[in-house]
Amino acid sequence: EKALEAIAESLGKKDWNFDIDPCSNKPNWATPKPTPLTPRLSIVENNVTCNCSVAGDNFCHVVSITLKGQNLPGTLPPELSRLHYLQIIDLSRNYLNGTIPKEWGSMANLLNITLPSNRLTGSIPVEIANISTLIQLDLTANQLSDNIPGELGNLTQIRTLRFSSNNFTGELPATLAKLTTLLDFQISDNHFPGKIPDFIQNWTNINSLSIQGSGLSGPIPSKISLLRNLTDVRISDLNGFAYAPLPQFNNMPLLKNLILRNCKINGTLHDYLGTISTLKHLDLSFNNISGAIPSTYAETNGVKFIFLTGNLLTGSLPNWKKNIDV
Repeated sequence: EKALEAIAESLGKKDWNFDIDPCSNKPNWATPKPTPLTPRLSIVENNVTCNCSVAGDNFCHVVSITLKGQNLPGTLPPELSRLHYLQIIDLSRNYLNGTIPKEWGSMANLLNITLPSNRLTGSIPVEIANISTLIQLDLTANQLSDNIPGELGNLTQIRTLRFSSNNFTGELPATLAKLTTLLDFQISDNHFPGKIPDFIQNWTNINSLSIQGSGLSGPIPSKISLLRNLTDVRISDLNGFAYAPLPQFNNMPLLKNLILRNCKINGTLHDYLGTISTLKHLDLSFNNISGAIPSTYAETNGVKFIFLTGNLLTGSLPNWKKNIDV
């Protein structure tokens, strides 16, 4: 309880009632689950969750702290590291400032650090790489800066890395090539130098890849074609002057969104893009693509939107019926 009092003070959390057992699941420590009539409860969440069997010591231990949309004005508490069985930290959509505590690196059971839409500054502490259990690290929409630590390549269980909408600089470390468990990688809206690294070809389990306005230069590595499990590809606004043809995406049976806007792509359109049955959104606008639009593009029954504007296309249009911007 002393740890929770220190945590509340750091966060600026005023309404925890320490006269009530934090593990009681009572108001101040837990909000009702969202229902169709109260969907806002999934946006605003105030939950402390305990597990009374996690340690086998007949004590209840805090395993999750989720404080979403609570307007918290404070800083991230180093004291969270005193909750030795904590698995989930979710402090999304608050006004938290300051830095990420290096003390969190000692948390041996932590699975999830979710801190998007705050006002955090400074760099990612290298100590975070010591959390060998970590599955998700979401730092989207803060004011973090400096390099991505190469030590993050040691997070052998990681599935989600989200660093979009920050001020990160420095080349993406080659050690990230080791993250073969990665499912979701998002680095849009940053200031990374250099090219999109070839090592993304190692992420053979990845579903979602977002590199929009990241600072990186083109072209898109051709070996992206090895990532057969991709469902959502969003790459846009690449820097540099190097052009390359559209990579192959025909061996991705689950692909839903293919957004390659302003990506230094030349050459012609691939016929097969019109035959991917799962595709919902295709955006190849503002590239240097030439030639005709293949007739197969008229057969894209499942596609909701196609954007091809800002290219060098010639010839006649397929017999489209909806939502096409050329």
